[in-house]
Amino acid sequence: MLLGITDKETGRTYHIVGGMPSASGKTNLAMILSPDSLGDRYQVHFYGDDIAWLWVDDEDGRVYAINPEYGAFGVAKDTNETTNPTAVEAIAEGTGTIFTNVAYNEQTQDVWWEGKSKQPPADVTGWRDWKGELISERSEEEKDAPWAHPNSRFTTTLANIPNIAPDYENPKGVPVDAIIFGGRTRDREPLIRAITDLAEGVYDGLTLGAEATFAAEGTEGVLRYDPMSMRPFMAYSEGRYAEHWLKIIGAAKDQPIFAHVNWFQRGEDGRFLWPGYRDNLRPLLWLMQLRNGEVTGRQTPVGIVPTKEELSLEGMDDLRADRPRDAPDDRHPPLAAGDGPPRAAPLAVPRHAPGDLGGAPPRLRRPGRRGEVITGGPLPR
Repeated sequence: MLLGITDKETGRTYHIVGGMPSASGKTNLAMILSPDSLGDRYQVHFYGDDIAWLWVDDEDGRVYAINPEYGAFGVAKDTNETTNPTAVEAIAEGTGTIFTNVAYNEQTQDVWWEGKSKQPPADVTGWRDWKGELISERSEEEKDAPWAHPNSRFTTTLANIPNIAPDYENPKGVPVDAIIFGGRTRDREPLIRAITDLAEGVYDGLTLGAEATFAAEGTEGVLRYDPMSMRPFMAYSEGRYAEHWLKIIGAAKDQPIFAHVNWFQRGEDGRFLWPGYRDNLRPLLWLMQLRNGEVTGRQTPVGIVPTKEELSLEGMDDLRADRPRDAPDDRHPPLAAGDGPPRAAPLAVPRHAPGDLGGAPPRLRRPGRRGEVITGGPLPR
Protein backbone atom coordinates (compact mmCIF):
# COMPACT_ATOMS: atom_id res chain seq x y z
CA MET A 1 0.00 0.00 0.00
CA LEU A 2 1.00 3.63 -0.50
CA LEU A 3 -0.56 6.65 1.19
CA GLY A 4 0.19 10.31 1.83
CA ILE A 5 -0.43 12.35 4.99
CA THR A 6 -0.55 16.13 4.63
CA ASP A 7 -0.05 18.31 7.70
CA LYS A 8 -2.15 21.38 6.86
CA GLU A 9 -0.44 23.37 9.62
CA THR A 10 3.08 22.94 8.22
CA GLY A 11 2.19 22.21 4.59
CA ARG A 12 4.39 19.11 4.61
CA THR A 13 3.26 15.80 3.12
CA TYR A 14 4.62 12.44 4.31
CA HIS A 15 4.42 9.22 2.31
CA ILE A 16 4.28 5.72 3.76
CA VAL A 17 4.47 2.36 1.99
CA GLY A 18 3.51 -0.88 3.68
CA GLY A 19 3.33 -4.63 3.22
CA MET A 20 0.64 -6.61 5.05
CA PRO A 21 -0.76 -10.11 4.49
CA SER A 22 -4.37 -10.60 3.46
CA ALA A 23 -7.02 -9.24 5.89
CA SER A 24 -4.44 -7.40 8.01
CA GLY A 25 -5.90 -3.97 7.29
CA LYS A 26 -3.87 -2.99 4.22
CA THR A 27 -6.71 -1.68 2.02
CA ASN A 28 -8.47 -0.05 4.98
CA LEU A 29 -5.23 1.69 5.94
CA ALA A 30 -4.53 2.82 2.38
CA MET A 31 -8.02 4.40 2.23
CA ILE A 32 -7.92 5.79 5.77
CA LEU A 33 -9.53 9.11 6.69
CA SER A 34 -8.46 11.33 9.58
CA PRO A 35 -10.31 10.95 12.88
CA ASP A 36 -12.79 13.77 13.44
CA SER A 37 -10.60 15.27 16.18
CA LEU A 38 -7.59 15.48 13.80
CA GLY A 39 -9.39 16.25 10.54
CA ASP A 40 -8.80 19.99 10.71
CA ARG A 41 -5.05 19.45 10.64
CA TYR A 42 -4.35 16.22 8.73
CA GLN A 43 -5.57 15.02 5.35
CA VAL A 44 -4.82 11.52 4.04
CA HIS A 45 -4.44 10.76 0.33
CA PHE A 46 -4.76 7.35 -1.33
CA TYR A 47 -2.18 6.18 -3.88
CA GLY A 48 -2.59 2.41 -3.93
CA ASP A 49 -3.51 -0.63 -1.85
CA ASP A 50 -1.80 -3.53 -3.59
CA ILE A 51 1.61 -2.84 -5.14
CA ALA A 52 4.34 -0.23 -4.71
CA TRP A 53 7.50 -0.10 -6.83
CA LEU A 54 10.51 1.41 -5.03
CA TRP A 55 13.72 2.91 -6.38
CA VAL A 56 16.29 5.55 -5.39
CA ASP A 57 16.28 8.87 -7.21
CA ASP A 58 19.70 9.90 -8.53
CA GLU A 59 19.12 13.61 -7.87
CA ASP A 60 18.03 13.80 -4.22
CA GLY A 61 19.07 10.31 -3.08
CA ARG A 62 15.66 9.48 -1.62
CA VAL A 63 13.57 6.34 -2.01
CA TYR A 64 10.58 6.90 -4.31
CA ALA A 65 7.44 4.81 -4.75
CA ILE A 66 4.73 4.51 -7.37
CA ASN A 67 1.58 2.44 -7.69
CA PRO A 68 1.77 0.78 -11.13
CA GLU A 69 -1.84 -0.37 -11.08
CA TYR A 70 -4.89 1.34 -12.51
CA GLY A 71 -7.28 0.41 -9.72
CA ALA A 72 -7.87 -0.85 -6.20
CA PHE A 73 -8.52 -4.47 -5.28
CA GLY A 74 -9.94 -5.38 -1.86
CA VAL A 75 -11.64 -8.07 0.20
CA ALA A 76 -15.38 -7.37 0.36
CA LYS A 77 -15.99 -9.23 3.62
CA ASP A 78 -16.55 -6.82 6.54
CA THR A 79 -16.22 -3.75 4.31
CA ASN A 80 -18.84 -1.24 5.43
CA GLU A 81 -19.42 2.40 6.35
CA THR A 82 -17.61 1.95 9.67
CA THR A 83 -14.59 -0.10 8.60
CA ASN A 84 -13.91 1.67 5.29
CA PRO A 85 -16.27 4.47 4.22
CA THR A 86 -13.82 5.42 1.47
CA ALA A 87 -14.16 2.01 -0.18
CA VAL A 88 -17.96 2.04 0.21
CA GLU A 89 -18.12 5.30 -1.75
CA ALA A 90 -15.61 4.05 -4.33
CA ILE A 91 -17.63 0.91 -5.13
CA ALA A 92 -21.09 2.48 -4.99
CA GLU A 93 -23.73 2.18 -7.69
CA GLY A 94 -22.64 3.70 -11.00
CA THR A 95 -18.88 3.26 -10.44
CA GLY A 96 -18.56 0.21 -12.69
CA THR A 97 -17.04 -1.83 -9.88
CA ILE A 98 -16.45 -5.54 -10.52
CA PHE A 99 -17.39 -7.96 -7.72
CA THR A 100 -16.52 -11.64 -7.37
CA ASN A 101 -18.00 -14.31 -5.07
CA VAL A 102 -20.56 -11.97 -3.47
CA ALA A 103 -24.30 -12.47 -3.17
CA TYR A 104 -26.21 -10.90 -6.07
CA ASN A 105 -29.84 -9.92 -6.61
CA GLU A 106 -30.63 -10.51 -10.27
CA GLN A 107 -33.78 -8.38 -10.03
CA THR A 108 -32.44 -5.27 -8.26
CA GLN A 109 -28.73 -5.77 -9.21
CA ASP A 110 -27.76 -5.22 -5.57
CA VAL A 111 -24.79 -7.03 -4.01
CA TRP A 112 -24.25 -8.19 -0.43
CA TRP A 113 -21.58 -9.88 1.65
CA GLU A 114 -21.11 -10.75 5.31
CA GLY A 115 -20.20 -7.61 7.21
CA LYS A 116 -21.76 -5.17 4.74
CA SER A 117 -24.61 -4.86 7.24
CA LYS A 118 -25.39 -6.63 10.50
CA GLN A 119 -27.98 -8.85 8.86
CA PRO A 120 -28.61 -9.89 5.24
CA PRO A 121 -31.67 -8.46 3.48
CA ALA A 122 -34.90 -9.72 5.04
CA ASP A 123 -36.56 -10.13 1.64
CA VAL A 124 -34.60 -12.88 -0.13
CA THR A 125 -36.54 -12.58 -3.39
CA GLY A 126 -34.11 -12.66 -6.33
CA TRP A 127 -31.00 -13.15 -4.18
CA ARG A 128 -28.41 -15.73 -5.23
CA ASP A 129 -25.44 -16.70 -3.09
CA TRP A 130 -21.82 -16.76 -4.29
CA LYS A 131 -22.41 -20.18 -5.87
CA GLY A 132 -25.30 -18.81 -7.94
CA GLU A 133 -27.96 -20.68 -5.96
CA LEU A 134 -31.19 -18.98 -4.91
CA ILE A 135 -31.32 -18.10 -1.23
CA SER A 136 -35.08 -18.63 -1.28
CA GLU A 137 -34.61 -22.29 -2.23
CA ARG A 138 -32.20 -23.19 0.54
CA SER A 139 -32.97 -26.17 2.75
CA GLU A 140 -33.36 -25.87 6.50
CA GLU A 141 -29.78 -27.12 6.95
CA GLU A 142 -28.40 -24.49 4.52
CA LYS A 143 -30.37 -21.46 5.70
CA ASP A 144 -27.55 -20.07 7.87
CA ALA A 145 -24.76 -20.70 5.34
CA PRO A 146 -22.82 -17.60 4.23
CA TRP A 147 -24.23 -15.69 1.30
CA ALA A 148 -20.81 -14.55 0.07
CA HIS A 149 -17.52 -16.43 0.00
CA PRO A 150 -15.02 -15.31 2.71
CA ASN A 151 -12.66 -14.37 -0.13
CA SER A 152 -15.21 -12.24 -1.98
CA ARG A 153 -13.56 -9.27 -3.69
CA PHE A 154 -14.14 -5.94 -5.38
CA THR A 155 -12.05 -3.96 -7.83
CA THR A 156 -12.56 -0.41 -9.06
CA THR A 157 -10.53 2.26 -10.86
CA LEU A 158 -8.36 4.72 -8.93
CA ALA A 159 -10.42 7.65 -10.15
CA ASN A 160 -13.35 6.34 -8.08
CA ILE A 161 -11.44 6.66 -4.79
CA PRO A 162 -12.80 9.85 -3.15
CA ASN A 163 -9.51 10.78 -1.45
CA ILE A 164 -7.24 9.88 -4.37
CA ALA A 165 -3.98 11.86 -4.25
CA PRO A 166 -3.85 14.82 -6.62
CA ASP A 167 -0.46 13.63 -7.95
CA TYR A 168 -1.28 9.91 -8.21
CA GLU A 169 -0.51 9.92 -11.95
CA ASN A 170 2.92 11.54 -11.56
CA PRO A 171 5.31 9.07 -13.26
CA LYS A 172 8.14 10.01 -10.87
CA GLY A 173 6.16 8.78 -7.87
CA VAL A 174 6.52 10.21 -4.37
CA PRO A 175 9.39 10.25 -1.81
CA VAL A 176 9.03 7.62 0.91
CA ASP A 177 9.36 8.57 4.58
CA ALA A 178 8.52 5.20 6.14
CA ILE A 179 8.24 1.51 5.27
CA ILE A 180 5.90 -0.44 7.52
CA PHE A 181 5.04 -4.11 7.88
CA GLY A 182 2.12 -5.50 9.81
CA GLY A 183 0.03 -8.57 10.40
CA ARG A 184 -3.15 -9.62 12.13
CA THR A 185 -2.04 -11.12 15.46
CA ARG A 186 -3.92 -11.17 18.74
CA ASP A 187 -0.71 -11.17 20.78
CA ARG A 188 3.08 -11.07 20.06
CA GLU A 189 3.06 -7.60 18.52
CA PRO A 190 2.33 -4.14 20.03
CA LEU A 191 0.44 -1.35 18.30
CA ILE A 192 3.60 0.00 16.66
CA ARG A 193 7.34 -0.42 17.07
CA ALA A 194 9.78 1.65 15.05
CA ILE A 195 13.02 0.26 13.64
CA THR A 196 15.85 2.65 12.77
CA ASP A 197 18.35 0.10 11.44
CA LEU A 198 18.09 -0.96 7.80
CA ALA A 199 19.11 -4.60 8.31
CA GLU A 200 16.72 -5.00 11.25
CA GLY A 201 13.92 -3.42 9.22
CA VAL A 202 14.49 -5.87 6.36
CA TYR A 203 14.73 -8.76 8.83
CA ASP A 204 11.41 -7.72 10.37
CA GLY A 205 9.79 -7.91 6.95
CA LEU A 206 11.31 -11.34 6.28
CA THR A 207 9.98 -12.71 9.58
CA LEU A 208 6.50 -11.26 9.13
CA GLY A 209 3.71 -13.41 10.51
CA ALA A 210 -0.07 -13.06 10.54
CA GLU A 211 -3.09 -15.13 11.39
CA ALA A 212 -4.08 -16.89 8.19
CA THR A 213 -7.31 -15.97 6.42
CA PHE A 214 -9.56 -17.57 3.84
CA ALA A 215 -8.21 -15.08 1.31
CA ALA A 216 -4.76 -16.61 1.57
CA GLU A 217 -5.02 -20.21 2.72
CA GLY A 218 -8.66 -21.24 2.96
CA THR A 219 -8.16 -21.48 6.73
CA GLU A 220 -8.56 -18.94 9.47
CA GLY A 221 -6.83 -18.14 12.75
CA VAL A 222 -3.58 -20.13 12.23
CA LEU A 223 -0.46 -17.99 12.45
CA ARG A 224 1.12 -17.99 9.00
CA TYR A 225 4.67 -17.07 8.02
CA ASP A 226 4.57 -14.54 5.16
CA PRO A 227 7.91 -12.82 4.37
CA MET A 228 7.42 -9.23 3.22
CA SER A 229 3.76 -10.16 2.66
CA MET A 230 5.07 -11.65 -0.60
CA ARG A 231 5.01 -15.39 0.07
CA PRO A 232 2.73 -16.29 -2.88
CA PHE A 233 4.82 -14.16 -5.25
CA MET A 234 8.42 -14.66 -4.13
CA ALA A 235 10.04 -16.37 -7.11
CA TYR A 236 13.61 -16.67 -5.81
CA SER A 237 15.42 -17.34 -2.51
CA GLU A 238 14.79 -15.18 0.53
CA GLY A 239 18.51 -14.57 0.94
CA ARG A 240 18.72 -12.96 -2.50
CA TYR A 241 15.49 -11.13 -1.82
CA ALA A 242 16.91 -9.64 1.39
CA GLU A 243 20.13 -8.74 -0.45
CA HIS A 244 18.06 -6.86 -3.05
CA TRP A 245 16.26 -4.87 -0.33
CA LEU A 246 19.55 -4.01 1.41
CA LYS A 247 21.11 -2.87 -1.86
CA ILE A 248 18.21 -0.68 -3.02
CA ILE A 249 17.21 0.95 0.27
CA GLY A 250 20.85 1.08 1.41
CA ALA A 251 21.72 3.19 -1.64
CA ALA A 252 19.51 6.05 -0.40
CA LYS A 253 21.20 9.03 1.22
CA ASP A 254 18.03 9.76 3.21
CA GLN A 255 16.61 6.38 4.18
CA PRO A 256 13.00 5.76 5.30
CA ILE A 257 12.31 4.65 8.85
CA PHE A 258 10.92 1.13 9.28
CA ALA A 259 8.10 0.08 11.59
CA HIS A 260 5.87 -2.87 12.44
CA VAL A 261 2.18 -2.25 13.16
CA ASN A 262 -0.61 -4.42 14.58
CA TRP A 263 -4.17 -3.12 14.89
CA PHE A 264 -5.55 -6.47 16.14
CA GLN A 265 -4.06 -7.11 19.57
CA ARG A 266 -6.64 -8.43 22.03
CA GLY A 267 -6.89 -8.30 25.79
CA GLU A 268 -7.64 -11.19 28.11
CA ASP A 269 -11.36 -10.51 27.68
CA GLY A 270 -11.05 -10.97 23.90
CA ARG A 271 -11.69 -7.31 23.08
CA PHE A 272 -9.44 -5.39 20.71
CA LEU A 273 -7.03 -3.16 22.62
CA TRP A 274 -7.04 -0.52 19.87
CA PRO A 275 -10.15 0.89 18.15
CA GLY A 276 -8.56 0.75 14.67
CA TYR A 277 -9.93 2.24 11.45
CA ARG A 278 -9.46 6.03 11.38
CA ASP A 279 -7.53 5.97 14.66
CA ASN A 280 -4.75 4.01 12.93
CA LEU A 281 -3.54 7.37 11.67
CA ARG A 282 -2.37 8.25 15.19
CA PRO A 283 0.55 5.79 15.44
CA LEU A 284 1.60 6.74 11.89
CA LEU A 285 1.77 10.40 12.95
CA TRP A 286 3.91 9.35 15.91
CA LEU A 287 6.21 7.50 13.51
CA MET A 288 6.68 10.66 11.44
CA GLN A 289 7.36 12.67 14.60
CA LEU A 290 9.94 10.09 15.65
CA ARG A 291 11.64 10.35 12.27
CA ASN A 292 11.70 14.14 12.63
CA GLY A 293 13.21 13.93 16.13
CA GLU A 294 10.11 15.47 17.73
CA VAL A 295 9.55 12.46 20.04
CA THR A 296 11.90 9.81 21.41
CA GLY A 297 9.66 6.90 22.37
CA ARG A 298 10.92 4.07 24.58
CA GLN A 299 13.64 1.69 23.43
CA THR A 300 12.89 -2.03 23.72
CA PRO A 301 14.72 -5.14 22.44
CA VAL A 302 12.45 -5.17 19.36
CA GLY A 303 12.36 -1.47 18.50
CA ILE A 304 11.09 1.89 19.72
CA VAL A 305 7.52 2.06 21.04
CA PRO A 306 5.58 5.25 21.81
CA THR A 307 4.80 6.38 25.30
CA LYS A 308 1.16 7.10 25.98
CA GLU A 309 1.98 10.79 26.27
CA GLU A 310 3.49 10.87 22.78
CA LEU A 311 0.44 9.46 20.97
CA SER A 312 -2.24 11.91 19.86
CA LEU A 313 -5.19 10.47 21.81
CA GLU A 314 -7.55 13.44 21.81
CA GLY A 315 -11.09 12.47 20.93
CA MET A 316 -10.58 8.86 22.07
CA ASP A 317 -12.72 8.85 25.19
CA ASP A 318 -13.40 5.12 24.86
CA LEU A 319 -9.70 4.19 25.00
CA ARG A 320 -9.20 1.67 27.78
CA ALA A 321 -6.53 2.27 30.40
CA ASP A 322 -4.47 -0.70 29.19
CA ARG A 323 -4.18 0.56 25.60
CA PRO A 324 -1.68 0.45 24.01
CA ARG A 325 0.30 -2.42 25.53
CA ASP A 326 4.04 -2.35 25.93
CA ALA A 327 6.16 -4.21 23.40
CA PRO A 328 6.99 -7.85 24.15
CA ASP A 329 10.60 -8.50 25.11
CA ASP A 330 10.92 -11.70 23.08
CA ARG A 331 9.83 -12.64 19.55
CA HIS A 332 11.57 -16.01 19.39
CA PRO A 333 8.80 -18.51 20.32
CA PRO A 334 7.83 -20.49 17.20
CA LEU A 335 4.79 -19.55 15.20
CA ALA A 336 1.97 -21.43 16.90
CA ALA A 337 0.57 -24.16 14.66
CA GLY A 338 2.31 -22.56 11.66
CA ASP A 339 5.12 -23.71 9.44
CA GLY A 340 7.66 -21.20 10.72
CA PRO A 341 10.59 -19.61 8.94
CA PRO A 342 12.67 -21.80 6.62
CA ARG A 343 15.29 -23.94 8.36
CA ALA A 344 18.08 -22.77 6.06
CA ALA A 345 17.87 -19.11 7.11
CA PRO A 346 20.99 -16.93 6.80
CA LEU A 347 23.18 -16.87 9.91
CA ALA A 348 23.30 -13.10 9.88
CA VAL A 349 22.00 -10.18 7.87
CA PRO A 350 24.80 -7.85 6.73
CA ARG A 351 24.70 -4.23 7.79
CA HIS A 352 25.97 -2.16 4.90
CA ALA A 353 28.30 0.62 5.89
CA PRO A 354 28.35 3.77 3.73
CA GLY A 355 30.28 3.04 0.58
CA ASP A 356 30.01 -0.72 1.09
CA LEU A 357 27.45 -1.28 -1.64
CA GLY A 358 28.83 -3.18 -4.58
CA GLY A 359 32.46 -4.25 -4.88
CA ALA A 360 33.56 -6.98 -2.48
CA PRO A 361 30.78 -8.96 -0.80
CA PRO A 362 29.89 -7.72 2.69
CA ARG A 363 31.48 -9.48 5.64
CA LEU A 364 29.17 -11.67 7.69
CA ARG A 365 29.28 -12.78 11.29
CA ARG A 366 29.85 -16.47 11.87
CA PRO A 367 28.63 -18.08 15.09
CA GLY A 368 31.42 -19.48 17.27
CA ARG A 369 31.18 -21.13 20.66
CA ARG A 370 28.40 -19.92 22.95
CA GLY A 371 28.85 -16.24 23.64
CA GLU A 372 31.46 -15.84 20.91
CA VAL A 373 31.16 -14.35 17.42
CA ILE A 374 33.80 -14.89 14.76
CA THR A 375 34.03 -12.31 11.99
CA GLY A 376 35.11 -13.54 8.61
CA GLY A 377 34.52 -13.32 4.90
CA PRO A 378 31.40 -14.40 3.06
CA LEU A 379 29.93 -17.72 4.10
CA PRO A 380 30.27 -20.50 1.50
CA ARG A 381 27.30 -21.07 -0.80
